[in-house]
Amino acid sequence: MKKQQITTCQPDKAVRHGGDIYRNPVRYDFSINLNPLGMPEGVKRRLKETVEDWGRYPDPQCEALTRALADYHQIAADRILCSNGAADLIYGLVQTIKPRQALLLSPGFAEYEQALARSGCEIRYSRLYPENGFLPDVQQLCEQITPDTDLIFFCNPNNPTGHAVPREQILQIAKRCEETATRLILDECFCDLLDHPEAYSVVPEAEHFPGLFILRAFTKTYAMAGLRLGYGICADRGLLRRLSAGRQPWSISVPAQEAGCAALRESVYLNEARELLKAGRVYLTRELRRMGFLVYDSDINFILFFYGQEPRPLHLYEACLKRGILLRDCSNFTGLACGYYRICVSGQKENQILVHTLEQILEETGK
Repeated sequence: MKKQQITTCQPDKAVRHGGDIYRNPVRYDFSINLNPLGMPEGVKRRLKETVEDWGRYPDPQCEALTRALADYHQIAADRILCSNGAADLIYGLVQTIKPRQALLLSPGFAEYEQALARSGCEIRYSRLYPENGFLPDVQQLCEQITPDTDLIFFCNPNNPTGHAVPREQILQIAKRCEETATRLILDECFCDLLDHPEAYSVVPEAEHFPGLFILRAFTKTYAMAGLRLGYGICADRGLLRRLSAGRQPWSISVPAQEAGCAALRESVYLNEARELLKAGRVYLTRELRRMGFLVYDSDINFILFFYGQEPRPLHLYEACLKRGILLRDCSNFTGLACGYYRICVSGQKENQILVHTLEQILEETGK
C-alpha cells in the first residue's frame, strides 16, 4: 500500500458545491447527495399543519426538537446542540476552538478547509490515494495526529469518495485524539443512509470521549436542504455552551424545528430509502464500469468516478449540462484533478436516463 503523505497549504480557491440549479437550467440534478425519495410525506403534512405558527419567533433553545433527538439517539438532551445546518456548526466550532493547526483528509468536504483557512489556521493534509481506492490508513492517520494537532475533521462516510470507516476504527482515532488532546470533529451527516448505520456511527460512545464532537444533519437523510437543520452531539457541555453563546438568536426557524421533530418518526421511510439506494448504487456502479469509467466503491448514496481519456479529456460536466443533466465536477476538491466526477444515486428512472445520456455522449464523441 502506498505510504500516505502530509502536505501543508492554505486554500484560497472559491468553493463550488452541488445543487447549483439556479445558474444551470437542468432537468436532472445528479450533483446533490439528497435522499432520492424526497422529503417525507409526514414532514410535509406537519409543515402544512403548523404554517400558522411560522409568524411567531422560534424557540431559541429548540427544546422540543432536542428532546426528540435525545429519544432518537437514547442520549442525554444536554449533549445535543441544534443548528442551522451542519455548516453552521463547522464554522462555529472553528471560531470557538480557534485551532492553530488542523489535520484534514484529502480529498474531503471543502467547507472544513474553508472554515479553517478563514481563521488563519495552518492546515495539514493526509492524502488519500486513488491507487488505494481513496481508503484511509487508520494506523498511519493516528501516527499523523500529534500533540501539535489541535483539531481534525473526519467525514464518515467521506465526501466525495463515498467510503465509510467501521466504528471500531473510528474509536481507534478517537482514542488517539484523547491521547494528544486533539479535538475530533466527526461528520456523520450521511451515516443514516448507510445500509447498516449502527456498524459505523459512534454516537453511543460519544459520552466516553470529551474531545469528540459529532456533526449530524437532516439535509441529506430527509431531503430537507432548504430548511437548514443540523445538530451536534458532544460530551463536553462547556464547549456546547460556548458554541451556543457565540451564535445569533433564533437561528433555527419554526418550520425547521417542526420538520425535524416529524422526520425523526420516519423509520419506514429510511428503510425504503436504504433499499432504493443499495439497488441504485449497484446498478450505476456496474453500468459506469461497463462504459469504461474508473469507478470507486461506495457505501453511500453517491459515487465517485474518473474519466480522463488521452490525449484530450472528455469534459463530461459540460457535455451532460447541455443535455439537462448536472454532475458534480470534483476538480476543485483538494487532492482531485480534472476528470473526477461525483453522481448521486437517484430513482430507477433517473438512473437509467443518466446511463443512457452517458452512452450517447461517449458514442457521439468517439471516446
